[in-house]
Amino acid sequence: MANITPEEVIVTDFAVREHRSLWIDAWRRLISSNTARLGMFIVALFVLSAILAHYFWEYDPKVDLDYTLKLKPPTLVANEDVPSVHLFGTDKLGRDIFRRVVHGGWNSLRVGIVAVGISLTVGGLIGLFAGFYENINMTSLERIFLFGFTGLIMGILPAWAAAQPLQAVLMAGLGVAAAYFPNFHKDSINRLWIFAAAGGVVTAVPSLFAGSLVTLVCGVWGILTGALLSRPLEGKFFSNVMMRLMDIVLSFPGYLLAIAIVAFLGPGLEKGMIAIGIVSIPVYARLTRSAVLAVIQKEYILAAQAVGEKHGRIIFRHLTPNILSPIIVQTTMGLANAILSAAALGFLGLGAIPPEPEWGAMLGDSYRYLTSGAWWAVLFPGLAIMLSVLGFNLLGDGLRDALDPKLRT
Repeated sequence: MANITPEEVIVTDFAVREHRSLWIDAWRRLISSNTARLGMFIVALFVLSAILAHYFWEYDPKVDLDYTLKLKPPTLVANEDVPSVHLFGTDKLGRDIFRRVVHGGWNSLRVGIVAVGISLTVGGLIGLFAGFYENINMTSLERIFLFGFTGLIMGILPAWAAAQPLQAVLMAGLGVAAAYFPNFHKDSINRLWIFAAAGGVVTAVPSLFAGSLVTLVCGVWGILTGALLSRPLEGKFFSNVMMRLMDIVLSFPGYLLAIAIVAFLGPGLEKGMIAIGIVSIPVYARLTRSAVLAVIQKEYILAAQAVGEKHGRIIFRHLTPNILSPIIVQTTMGLANAILSAAALGFLGLGAIPPEPEWGAMLGDSYRYLTSGAWWAVLFPGLAIMLSVLGFNLLGDGLRDALDPKLRT
């Protein structure tokens, strides 16, 4: 047998591939895409302009008006008619549209980020837990939390009807008791009657001071809740209930549901953020659950279970990093949808409260002046909405291609 000298080992090519991070590979593919680069440029332009204008270009919308400059067309050079420069013209109150568009980007983008943050956090956690516990049995502590949480949620209605928050706490305690004593009575029929009666008592007694009708309604609701808590609730119950709730929310038209929520909470930018975030929760919940179901039976998950790792570690250490790709793409495109929804609410007068600048509100204030020839009052806020949405959509398309595992070489 021929001997291999150290010099030969150095120059020998063993065809060992250099280790590369998957995220670095994704970044290289992202910046190599013309579509993604264009999207990143547009997004960076709007984000930087909004941040820099908000912190370094002071603007007080309450004092920004000059009726002598009402609906003046765009001017690049000052003249006798318009003694100041207005790149985008002025609106019905003589305010500079360019300045309002730039400062309105702060509000519009902030609505998108906060709304997506709400929907991603709540919907992502619901989908993550629903997909995981649909296939994995709960531990005793997790069952106690599930029963207690179910009792708390079911107790909110009688607590609100009777104005007695104690009822929700008592129902949560009843749920914990139902989980802590699973074999309180071996006969399931007797267990059903015991917990149904207990539920009726803990909801009806605190309601006595609210009137007989309220007491009757709360008592019936408590009996039904107690009967539910007497059943052997498991992870599949949680998954089915959460997904059916998501289906109910999805059955409503998104804009109409957002308008209803804003009408209930009251107009305002913060209320619009909450409404848009709630409407988008089912999208992230269903996406996350489907991603979890696609990897829950993978070898590394089964190995983690085999060595006895805790459920929390499996969820956040093994599952979450491996389902991030579709969620990141959906988050990027969700920002575009949130900006459109915020503009729609602002157009209807349910978004930012005047005179706060916001792209949708600017459209709602100016569209009626199109007939008088003031096209600039509508064109530039509309272009801002269109370009920002286009930028996030292009970036989302680029991320989808960059994070596609089939393209990894």
